[in-house]
Amino acid sequence: MKLGDIDLSDSRVFEVGVPYEYLAFLRKEHPVSWQPRADGSGFWSVTRYKDIMEVENNVEVFSSETGVSPLEVPEEVLAATVGKMIILSDPPRHTTLRKLIMSGFTPKAISKIEERIRQLAVDSIDAVIEQGSCDFHDLAAHMPIEVVADLLGVPAEDRQKLFNWANAMFGGEDTRISSMNGMHKAQQEMFAYAMQLAVKRRAHPEDDVFSLVANAQQDGEMLSEFDLGCFFLILATAGNETTRTQIVQGAKLLIENPEAAQALREDLSLLPNAIEEMLRITTPALCFARKATQDYELAGQTIKAGDKVVMWYCSGNRDESVFSEPDKLDIRRANAREHMSFGYKTGIHRCLGAMLARSELVAMFKELVTRLPDIQLDGEVERLRSNFTNGINHMPVRFTPGKATRAQKISFYAANADKSYATA
Repeated sequence: MKLGDIDLSDSRVFEVGVPYEYLAFLRKEHPVSWQPRADGSGFWSVTRYKDIMEVENNVEVFSSETGVSPLEVPEEVLAATVGKMIILSDPPRHTTLRKLIMSGFTPKAISKIEERIRQLAVDSIDAVIEQGSCDFHDLAAHMPIEVVADLLGVPAEDRQKLFNWANAMFGGEDTRISSMNGMHKAQQEMFAYAMQLAVKRRAHPEDDVFSLVANAQQDGEMLSEFDLGCFFLILATAGNETTRTQIVQGAKLLIENPEAAQALREDLSLLPNAIEEMLRITTPALCFARKATQDYELAGQTIKAGDKVVMWYCSGNRDESVFSEPDKLDIRRANAREHMSFGYKTGIHRCLGAMLARSELVAMFKELVTRLPDIQLDGEVERLRSNFTNGINHMPVRFTPGKATRAQKISFYAANADKSYATA
């Protein structure tokens, strides 16, 4: 194997599977390497845990005011949201935004919706358990979008639209799901909706996180309506897609490792650590990008001011110097929580919704391992064409039919996804 054997800028590579073997080669031989794109541009790939940590923690040199993925984003597009979206901002602006938004993600705020999360997990299994088969992607889509919609105060009649927008925005590189035009169209539609909702929540607050954030103040400052629109976009996309991805990828892991699933059934107290290990080994957000503000030497390579740097979390999470037997699922792994799937723990961009995501994952996998004990793959798994999201479009499964706990049935959003964004 040699440098350049795999083009990490090509999302089609990841449709086949994450190139873990190549990333392991890079960690050993070329931990920081230049990845050219077909158009002559490119980015630096950072693959080792310690180097990713260095980039994450050095916010003076590595700015977040750039596109988050390996995809090149036109400067005029970035200009509209840089400094507005929390993930596209640097201190001191980032510090202000984070303090304002944190009010909606405290342990007290999350505890208020934990019972709702548990019931959504039950309902998701109820919807399929009597059938004996389903597309697990559809099952996994229900709870995250409902939780996000609850937090944002989106009424029931608009939740299908919310799912469609989020789906189109994350599927921009996959023509089966969306298109670049479709992605921008969905973003515009969602933002217009968010701005209207922000005006309503300012005037008439309700008991939801969006209202709380809309009316929060920090040193006399409140978020603008445009800032609120950006917050809505981030929560509706990242807060939904990454959790859905992890539910599907985690289920696939347990199907492939039945001994781990059995251990969880026998001792559910292992579940929280198993969730951390599943996050480590599958890494729902494969990477994140920064931009160098000045020349900087990293692992023997000189990164020039203005260069894009992509931190491959999926590689750092399998770094042999940090995790023994890194390609093995070990639900009892002592340092599983050291994963980078929520960003590095001391970095300023560590995920605000990590506690919420963990609550959702624990609830869902408790239902899965106890109520669908013999779940198996029932056809080909179709991966998302993306080098940013470790997504799965379809995962047919089968299991022994069981009994629903409630008579009420839900309809999955994914089954009714709007395909028009693929041709927009």
